[in-house]
Formats: sequence, structure tokens, C-alpha cells
Amino acid sequence: MTLRRIMSQIMGKKKEKNRIFRMKRFDVGDGHSGNKIGVDGVMIGSWAADGQSPRRILDVGCGCGVISLMMAQRFDKAEVVGIDIDAGSLLDARENVERSEWKERIRICEADFGGEAERIASMQESERYDLIVSNPPFFESGGDPGESSRMLARHAGSLSPEVLVRRAPDMLTPAGRLAMIVPVADWPRYAGIGSEVGLTISRVCLVRGNPNVAPKRAMMEFSRVGEQKGAVVAPTTLTIETAPGEYTDEYRRLGRDFYLKF
Repeated sequence: MTLRRIMSQIMGKKKEKNRIFRMKRFDVGDGHSGNKIGVDGVMIGSWAADGQSPRRILDVGCGCGVISLMMAQRFDKAEVVGIDIDAGSLLDARENVERSEWKERIRICEADFGGEAERIASMQESERYDLIVSNPPFFESGGDPGESSRMLARHAGSLSPEVLVRRAPDMLTPAGRLAMIVPVADWPRYAGIGSEVGLTISRVCLVRGNPNVAPKRAMMEFSRVGEQKGAVVAPTTLTIETAPGEYTDEYRRLGRDFYLKF
């Protein structure tokens, strides 16, 4: 699965200078951001909290702000906070939000996730989040100074899927949820960590590029509520394409409120 190719096909040709991607109800520029817009972010932004009505949402590692914008579009009563530590990402995210119809409901803040977790944990329950959503860094090993800004933005230095899972319980309301997308091989480990800290797996969706390849990503949703405690949640599977440029009905349904071509 070539995620960059798929993104380019669906979004159409981008303006290289300004890197503007056109969605159905908003535009996204990512020319300064270390964490560029991609299929992973749009998938988890479309999939998270299906059937829920979160009122306070935190987008962790918001990058250019695409997930924050998607959350504001999907949940029309929600207050959305996007946090990042990358100056270029914050610049892009703020510009993208300012151009949108939801600028009064989205705040983009320079904040480290660990610091935000400590701040929220000390606050009253009304300050906690109904949904934390993230397309987090995947790389667990030490960073190379020669890495590109994109690689550095995706490096798990102070933020990783494990950190998200371990800190989320102190930041969520009693019925709150954590949604994130991770490499498929890692999701059972994160499910186990969630169980250690009082989170229950609500949904898992394994994503593959086409029917002939193994899944490469897993979208996970954790809950603090215990209705599934002790139960085994069977993962579903999402296939993106049947052939290059031929998207499955299920993938079109997932992205139809956002992608122009859907």
C-alpha cells in the first residue's frame, strides 16, 4: 500500500508551492508542517468516535490541523483543541483553522502532551476530554540528527502510542474514548497496556491497501466504560482499493464527507 500515492489520487494534484489540499468543506495547507497530511490522519479522523457525540475533543500532535478540522465538521457542538510542539505545524494549523467555518470552536495550542496530561489530571472532571484522537509517531528508537523534519515529527521522543494509552485515563471523562492509528503488528501490545491502566478496547479496524496484501495499519478505540470488560473484540478489516484508483465502497463511505472525489 503506497499511502502517499493513494492520498495524491484522492486529493488531486496539489499546489507544490503552497501545498493546499481541497476537502469538501475546508482546505488544508501543510507547507510548514513537519507532519504532512496523509491517509492515516484522514482515516482516523473519519473513523474515531463513530456513533458518539463528544463535546470536548483533544487532537494530540495535530500537525497541520486536519484532524481538528474533521472533528469540528463531524461534531457540530464540540470544542476542539489541537496541540503540537512543532512551530511549522502550529503555523499551518492556525492558518487552516482561521480559514475554516469552525474557527470559533477550534483552538490550536503549543503544548507538549505530557504537560497537557499533567495539567488536565489536576483539573476538575468538567475540564477533561470526551475524546482524545491522534495519528501518533510510530518510531520507538533514538532519532538521527540527519532525519528530515517529517521523520523527526513522527519520532516517538516525548509522544508515542504507549504514552498516549498510559496517560489517557487521567484526561478522559468517565465515558471518554481514545482513538489512534498504529502499525498493525503493535495493536495487541497497546491493547494490553490499555488493560493495565483501566482502558477497554471498544473497536479495532485493520487497514490494508488491497485484497492481496496484509493489513499495515490498525485503528484502535479505547473506552473507560466497562461494558466490554473481559470480552474479546473481533477486529474488522477495511480495504482501501480493489485496483489502483478503484476504491472500495467501504472506503468511500468512510471518507465521503471529506474527499472531493467521493
